[in-house]
Amino acid sequence: MILNSISVDCVIFGFDKSGLSVLLNQIDKDALRKSLPEQISSDQIKQLYEKHPVLTSDIYWSLFGGHVPEQQDLDEFAKTLLFQATGLNDVYLQQIHTFGSLERVPYTRVITVGYYALINPDYYDLKQSTLAKSLQWFNLNELPPLCFDHDQIIQQALLKLRREVMYHPVGFHLLPDKFTLTEIQSLYEVILNKKMDTRNFRKKLAKMELLIDSGEKQQNVAHRAAKLYQFDIQVYERLKKEGLNFRIE
Repeated sequence: MILNSISVDCVIFGFDKSGLSVLLNQIDKDALRKSLPEQISSDQIKQLYEKHPVLTSDIYWSLFGGHVPEQQDLDEFAKTLLFQATGLNDVYLQQIHTFGSLERVPYTRVITVGYYALINPDYYDLKQSTLAKSLQWFNLNELPPLCFDHDQIIQQALLKLRREVMYHPVGFHLLPDKFTLTEIQSLYEVILNKKMDTRNFRKKLAKMELLIDSGEKQQNVAHRAAKLYQFDIQVYERLKKEGLNFRIE
C-alpha cells in the first residue's frame, strides 16, 4: 500500500569541471502505467500519477521521487530511490526539509520530505530507473522547466549543502577517490559561490590533517602535473568525535 499524501524527493548533486549539477529525469508513461497496478492502493493515487506534469508534457523534468510505501520508513525509501537512479547503495544522504504548502501540488494535498545526495558524475556509472525515459545532469544555472515546486526543493538542498560544507567535509563525496588541491578549492568555491584565497585554503586543509598524499600525480595533462590526494576517513571520524569544526571559509 502507498501513502496518498506523503512523498519523498531526492536532489542528487554532482560536481565536475562545468560546476555543480543536479540529476533529473523524465518518466516513461508506458512503463509507469504497467507498474501502477502493482503499486497503487487507490484511484486517488492513480489519478495523481496520471496528472503529473512530466506525464502530460515533454518539457518538464523532475527530481527522483515517489509516494512512500506504508511498510517503509522515509530514510529507507529515499535510499531505495537513490539506488533506482544511480545503482549505488553507499551514497551520502541528508534530509533537508518538509514541503507542505497547500498549493504545491495543484490537484491534491501532498506533503513531501526532501533529501539531498552527493556523488561524482565522472566516478560512477549511473543506473537508469526502469520508469525513466530520460536521465540527465543539468548545471544548477541552466535548469529546464521543473514540475511542482522542485526548483524550491533544489534551492533548499543547496542552502543545506552550503551550511554543511562550512563545518563538515561533506564536499569530498563529490570528488573522485584521488584529487588535486585545486579540485578541492574549486569544489568549495562552486558550492559557496565565492572566491577563496588559495594560500589560506590550503593552510587550513593541511592543519586539519584530513588529506593523505597518494604518492601519485596527474596523468596526461598539458600543464605541470599536480599531486593527487585522498580523504582520510579515519582521521575525520576521530576528529568528529572530538568536536571537529570544519569552517573552511
